[in-house]
Amino acid sequence: MLMGNPLLDPQTGLGNFFGMLKAATNATFGTKGTIITLDLTELIKDETNDKKTVDSYIRALAGLLRAEIARNDYRRMAAFRIGDGEFVVVLPEKTQAEAENLATEINVLFREKTFWHGVPDAGIRTSIVTYGEYGKNGVSVSTILKAAYLALADCRYADFPMHLPIWAEKLIDHMVERVYETLELLDEAFTLALNDEISGLPNYRAAGLFLDEMLERYRRYGEPCSILLIDGDNLKQYNLLGYQQGNWMIHELATLLRETIRHNDRVARWLSGDEFLVFLHNADRQFAVEVGERLRAAVEEGSKDWPYPVTISIGVASCPEDGVTGEELLAKAEEANNAAKQGGKNLVCDTKGCYGGAVSAQE
Repeated sequence: MLMGNPLLDPQTGLGNFFGMLKAATNATFGTKGTIITLDLTELIKDETNDKKTVDSYIRALAGLLRAEIARNDYRRMAAFRIGDGEFVVVLPEKTQAEAENLATEINVLFREKTFWHGVPDAGIRTSIVTYGEYGKNGVSVSTILKAAYLALADCRYADFPMHLPIWAEKLIDHMVERVYETLELLDEAFTLALNDEISGLPNYRAAGLFLDEMLERYRRYGEPCSILLIDGDNLKQYNLLGYQQGNWMIHELATLLRETIRHNDRVARWLSGDEFLVFLHNADRQFAVEVGERLRAAVEEGSKDWPYPVTISIGVASCPEDGVTGEELLAKAEEANNAAKQGGKNLVCDTKGCYGGAVSAQE
């Protein structure tokens, strides 16, 4: 899971340096293959790019890498963000020629994405090395990890020779030994960054990552997707019982939602206290409405024995019918949710109308 994992980068959802180190330790990379390094440092340090633009570059590249991982051709591929602008892609069992083709494809797709941000020639600096039986220069995964550690210290990967001086290798070995001593602190930091403590669900930061990932799959493969904006109806009555009971209700409501959706779909707590977002992969409008009705009915039935039974109003937005960006889908989902509220609550609405218990809940 993405939440609270000290081996993942919270901004991109990719593995971080510690994740790469852990994978290498567990022999996840196999005995031979190819490694690609992707460097966005020049774009990040360009003073003409503000933080929002830089973040969009990072998310764009991470989205491309996640999409490549999802492809059958690269199912063993692993991608990591080891520094602000440094990414590492490990391709077990792939040759240098295959890695060069992938690096070229990623560079072309990245240029296409950044072109729309007004950057006509935003390329990625890449470097390719082999390890194991494919390697002619004797490069090992251990050596790559050491070079990656220097990159994490705000150094350029290509600026360092592959055969580091003995004193530098010993220093880095000593530092790597201390990595796992920091994992508990990192785990706590990532948990706070991406988890909602009360509901036990991912929070709005994680929701943004889920939405980016889902829309990237649509852009790459044309896979339809939908979101459900869920808002509790008349939940303020729980405030009369105290915050503890209110928190209990939010947790129980979150549990009902999580247990009702498919295992590969996701639910996160959204911006306000009683709002949730559900992310439905490979789901068109009709299927999303059916899932919404299933959730609505599950909450209505499952809360009958609570101190105050609750209901939910659900707004549905689907890609591409309602938009192809996160902003467009969220706006349409909010519009549909408002329609559900105004229509009497305890309803599922999309941009075409509202539905109640008569909607089929079958997949």
